[in-house]
Amino acid sequence: MASGWKAHRHSFFTKLLLAFLIVGSVPFLFHMFASNIFIGSIRSEIVKNTDLRMNYSVAKYEDHFRKLEEAVAPFLNSSRFAAITGEADKYGYFNAVNALREEFAKLSSASNNLYVHNVFIAFQDKDLLIDKTGLVPAKDFYMRQYMHSDYGEAFWSEPFREPYRSRIFPAVRFDKEQLDGSHEQTGLYFPIIFKHKINQTFYIGVLLDAEALSRSYSLSGSDVFQISGPDGRLLYSSDRASVVNAANATSLPQTGTGTGTDGGYFTESGNYIFQIHGQATGLSYVNFVPNEQITAQLHRLNAVWLVLLVLSVLVSFLLSVILSFKFKQPIQKLVHSLQRSSPDIQLRSTISEFKLIGDRLQDLIASGNRIRDDLHQKTKMLEKYGYLDLVKRINVNHKDVRSLVDTSKPFYFILFQIERTRRFRELGIGDQQLTGYIVEFINLSMQQRFPGAITAQSEKDLLFAIVFAETAGSDGESTPDVYEENSGRETEVAGSKRDRGDGADGFGLCVELMDQLARMKQVFDRDGGFYYLTVAFNPSLRSASEFTAAYEDGMELLRQRRLEPLTQIVREKHPVRDDLHFSPAEEREFAASLQSGHASAAVELVRRMLHRVGKADATAWQYRQFAQEIVSKLLMALTAQRIDPVEWHGETPIYELARDLATAEEYADFLDTWTRRAAALIEGKLSETDPILDFIRRYVESHYGEDIQQETVAGKLNISAGYMCNYIKSRSGVTFTDLLNDVRVNKAKEMLEATDCKINEVASLVGYQNANSFTRMFRKLTGLTPLEYRRERRMAAEG
Repeated sequence: MASGWKAHRHSFFTKLLLAFLIVGSVPFLFHMFASNIFIGSIRSEIVKNTDLRMNYSVAKYEDHFRKLEEAVAPFLNSSRFAAITGEADKYGYFNAVNALREEFAKLSSASNNLYVHNVFIAFQDKDLLIDKTGLVPAKDFYMRQYMHSDYGEAFWSEPFREPYRSRIFPAVRFDKEQLDGSHEQTGLYFPIIFKHKINQTFYIGVLLDAEALSRSYSLSGSDVFQISGPDGRLLYSSDRASVVNAANATSLPQTGTGTGTDGGYFTESGNYIFQIHGQATGLSYVNFVPNEQITAQLHRLNAVWLVLLVLSVLVSFLLSVILSFKFKQPIQKLVHSLQRSSPDIQLRSTISEFKLIGDRLQDLIASGNRIRDDLHQKTKMLEKYGYLDLVKRINVNHKDVRSLVDTSKPFYFILFQIERTRRFRELGIGDQQLTGYIVEFINLSMQQRFPGAITAQSEKDLLFAIVFAETAGSDGESTPDVYEENSGRETEVAGSKRDRGDGADGFGLCVELMDQLARMKQVFDRDGGFYYLTVAFNPSLRSASEFTAAYEDGMELLRQRRLEPLTQIVREKHPVRDDLHFSPAEEREFAASLQSGHASAAVELVRRMLHRVGKADATAWQYRQFAQEIVSKLLMALTAQRIDPVEWHGETPIYELARDLATAEEYADFLDTWTRRAAALIEGKLSETDPILDFIRRYVESHYGEDIQQETVAGKLNISAGYMCNYIKSRSGVTFTDLLNDVRVNKAKEMLEATDCKINEVASLVGYQNANSFTRMFRKLTGLTPLEYRRERRMAAEG
């Protein structure tokens, strides 16, 4: 055993362990001493501060709930309920409703400081309730204005059966349905129910803003503040992700120095919990002081410990210097050997671990060489990212990446765009797999012909290659036979180069590049049935600062591609017409044809426009833009008729169906098919009849010039005006006023086109008493004033 100890006492582990034990013992003992002194003061401070804040918050909450109950109490005993429940007196009924609406609106206003969002009265035998906006259908209130899975129709009918006087329910965020059918979340509200002691046929509901209460009364700061009901159910929490909830807190043992029977104590995790029961409401208020706060207070006490800590550091430093000196010599020898990359190490040390390190140095050197090769490959990859940064102006600005980019050489820039055909989609091969094959082929081809060339992928289907002028072939031979497809092009390029003063190397490289691109095109053409490329190559030698300009110029050249499914090399820009779209009159005619479901008229307009695009020798990009414009108009027309686009194009998005169109015939067939489908769906929608809506439309179209009141139309249908308005909105998506204004404006259009009546006369004839109101409504619905509309229509008729 003695010999074993002698062997181990000289090991590196033993000596290092002893050194750290000696160095670390001083601050460890110091912190043990300091912790025992200050831990009591930390706990007392937490208890004192938190207890004061909790008492304030509880008092405020209890007082607020008391004030709210006092504010609602007059409504429970109001004499207006007799007028509301007694339906014989309609005048008294509506007066009572309006009076309650005004009082509810006043109670819900910010001036009351009760943080009430809404107040309503629900009746057991009525499908209507009264809130701050007036009479509201109960189902609309629960299922459209305040929707939540926990507070459905069954929940709001339960108070009629339960024997309590008042109750607070958990705060939630309700969903509110918007005019376009979407949902928007409201604030965080407590639902509170108040009931009459005797009369159980109605109750008053209050939606109380929980977040406003917390902001005003809770002083918990970063602590977690919770409220739970008498049954332990969590009503509100400032942190929904908290591990501890109010239900757990009510069952914790009562210790500490809290108020009454309430108090706080430290949990195993270090959190401090305070709990107070409200005397009036029976609610439990709980506050959690997280462990992070305790840590923060410890940091504040560190200033007190600083002097002692400096002394302990000084002592530790002296001990460390003495003990570390014993390791200085062998470590220095190891460092020198590593700097020389020499495994020949002569260590005069009794530590066995140092000898093992020396034996392994040779292996480390060999491993370093392998790592160096791997880093070289990764450096080439980073170099590509650096050029991508310059080309697309991403502004990575990482100094290690930017240092790999050579911005001192002139270069040629080539941009490649991949297009796939429908046959390729049928193969089931992933898009990125094809892109990877093409990137590898382009990279190998360019590297073999032009060493030092850079090839990288900039987007999903976009690649670029950069060839520097210094990589021109030594022979400088041109190959005019590759320019048969554009005769005379070589002479043109040569002339342009010499006019600019480019050297012979630059021109020779340009010729080699065009030769290489032509050879690559032959390879791509072999798979022409499955994919094809557009190669944008501007035969201009770029300066070192034009990376982004070269990329943008390449993108412009890509848009010059002609509509044919073949690989094309584009080297010149041609003027592109910007008028290949519907005129304003054609747009209105197309929209009218769709809205009326006239498929033949809409298809004829599309065909006429496609014929115009074809005669203009449009590019593939212009065809695609036109197709996207038509698809957008079709989607807008379907949406206006409340038709689900999925019913039109199925599960596959329409824009995805259009991405592989390659010929004018394919575009014509595609647009013809989908225009007819859209028009057929709209026509079917229009053919659906609704007796009530048809009667209302006929009445409005017959009496549009009169002062039409909602009550008059509703009376002819023997229904209430409110029911009629809700019916129109639910069936057509517009209000009665919108329908009336639409009819009047359409009639005004006819008069403006067919007569020379003055604007105020037209306004009076279509039912507007004020010409200014008529002009504002006309502009809102048409985008033009009446005079502008008359002038435009007459100019179109004359032209």
